[in-house]
Amino acid sequence: MFLFSFYFGLPQHAKEDYLELRQEASDLQEYSNAKLDRVTRYLGVLADRARKLDQVALESEARISPLIVEKKRLYNDLLTAKGNVKVYCRTRPLFEDEGSSIVEYPDDFTIRINTGDDSVTNQKKDFEFDRVYGPHVGQGELFHDVQPVVQSALDGYNVSIFAYGQTRSGKTYTMEGSSQERGLYVRCFEELFDLSNSEITSTSQFEFCVTVFELHNEQVRDLLSDMGNTLPRVRMGAPDSFTELVQEKVENPLDFSRVLKAGMQNRGTDTSKFNFSHLYDQTLSSDPFDVDPNLLYSSPSFDIITFVW
Repeated sequence: MFLFSFYFGLPQHAKEDYLELRQEASDLQEYSNAKLDRVTRYLGVLADRARKLDQVALESEARISPLIVEKKRLYNDLLTAKGNVKVYCRTRPLFEDEGSSIVEYPDDFTIRINTGDDSVTNQKKDFEFDRVYGPHVGQGELFHDVQPVVQSALDGYNVSIFAYGQTRSGKTYTMEGSSQERGLYVRCFEELFDLSNSEITSTSQFEFCVTVFELHNEQVRDLLSDMGNTLPRVRMGAPDSFTELVQEKVENPLDFSRVLKAGMQNRGTDTSKFNFSHLYDQTLSSDPFDVDPNLLYSSPSFDIITFVW
């Protein structure tokens, strides 16, 4: 009799458990639906706030944009007032087979040469420059004085950095440097990328392209011509006598170094040739006062920073 009662009691207990679980599931479903509805409403509120913040940002950018333009103009006017052309003189340490130095440095702007000519009254001659760098000056200090023109290049001005001197005077070291002491073009490009990243907005962006060529007896030789026929090209020279140069887009300083290294491996051995590296800065922007997130960039401007050595 006991077994019989237990047999019939078990389904009743299971039924109660089932109903209880069903109620819990229903409560959980109702709770989940309420939570989901609440989260959905909250996401809608956040999306609305995000749209409003985007609009505020665009309006603020539109108000600030003229001030930024004016700041750039004043900055470059200041550089222009100081002189569009700066001439710096850099001397390297003597090699072992070069004897003793005949150069003195009275100040940061003067280099004094001791001619050693007993036939003249004044054996020492002074030459003045915008800046003089002795053998002790490193690449970093030199770049510090060049740095302002990098900002000018990003602001829309064409810039040239020209290293001139006789063979073994240190032109290549100044421009290219070494693994321990990077040269000017690497430092300039890193600075250019840092500045462009800090100035990217919702209405503008920057693209950089590089051309590398050498000039000898008025003949231009493209040092990137073997990198592929599919790459875009840029024309250089007069309309009736132009040269097409391969133009490769670069995304970062490592890209730039890679492209320049490839070009330098193709250069000639004649020491009278000039090596050129053109860095094209293309600024793509849309009207900051009428911004559509889906608006294609228009009004591109092209600026060039040229390294010659």
